[in-house]
Amino acid sequence: MNSETIIAGLCCLSLAIVFFLFKPQFFILLHRLAKIEFGGAKNLQYIDQDFEPELTTPSFLPVLTKEKIAVRIVIFAILSYLIYIVPISLSRILIEFGNSEYSVGNERFGTASYNLALELNNGLKKTINQCYTDNARKQYELAISDCSKAIEIDSNYVNAYSNRALAYSNLKKYDQAIADYTRDIELVRTIALAYINRGIMYSNQNKYDLAIADFTKAIDINPKEPLAYLHRGLAHASKGQSDLAMIDCNKASELDEKDWDVYYCLGFAFNAQQKYDLALTNINEAIELSPRELGPYLTRGLIYGAQQKYDSAIADYTKAIDIDPKNSAAYFNRGQAYAAQQKKRFGYC
Repeated sequence: MNSETIIAGLCCLSLAIVFFLFKPQFFILLHRLAKIEFGGAKNLQYIDQDFEPELTTPSFLPVLTKEKIAVRIVIFAILSYLIYIVPISLSRILIEFGNSEYSVGNERFGTASYNLALELNNGLKKTINQCYTDNARKQYELAISDCSKAIEIDSNYVNAYSNRALAYSNLKKYDQAIADYTRDIELVRTIALAYINRGIMYSNQNKYDLAIADFTKAIDINPKEPLAYLHRGLAHASKGQSDLAMIDCNKASELDEKDWDVYYCLGFAFNAQQKYDLALTNINEAIELSPRELGPYLTRGLIYGAQQKYDSAIADYTKAIDIDPKNSAAYFNRGQAYAAQQKKRFGYC
């Protein structure tokens, strides 16, 4: 970011703060300005006192000369410009400045710019807040619609893309989510969370090489981000690279040992190494910390299946279906467990 961009952004930030803080006094001044008579307007009314106009103005209406009308039109234009044009223009500049500040790691300036931009652009603030609410209520189609409106208002507002991507992700529309996270990265090139989220979308599509590349980029940006190691470990395990998976899962554990995800990562990696007792220990811990997560039940079901404990495997897959009734893997795995159970019961295996 060059010095001209910094200077322009800081100037706009300062101007926006002044405008926002002193807006009531500013409008009072303009209102007083509107009452001032310009150009001797009083002396221009009916110079010939003997002349009677054909249409008389009722006494209860104010008499306005052309000069007064012109003055009020000018004042109205100034007010409209200051109320509608200037704040929105400042808001857009502040968002671009915020993106630049985020990109170089100045989160304080970036956040301040974003917050002030929303105060100056009520339309953007209203739509993005509604998008947040929609996602919180799991109304993902509405969230996509409201975030799209926010993007129409300002196409450089990063939070609109990330929240729309969240809604797409929950609807399993992974390509659309990837496109929005990619836009996030284009706007703020050092946003580690966008790389992590995009990597998760790639993992959901079994594109593990692309996922690992994104998680690695996130680690380059922030080497202390446990989520990046966690999901890279899971991606390595899914590729059968259990040794690399263990390294990443252990690193995630060092950074955040109390997170259920960490135990899940370790359990997943131990399962890939066929170390089932260690895998179960960690998966059980993950379930105890967060009993409504889908992944640990699916993984524990696989472990029980490998140990031919089919009743336990079926119970875990049934629990997974209870958490997510649309999860095809849970139905498929439970069907496989039922079939294996019947073969074992009748002595076929």
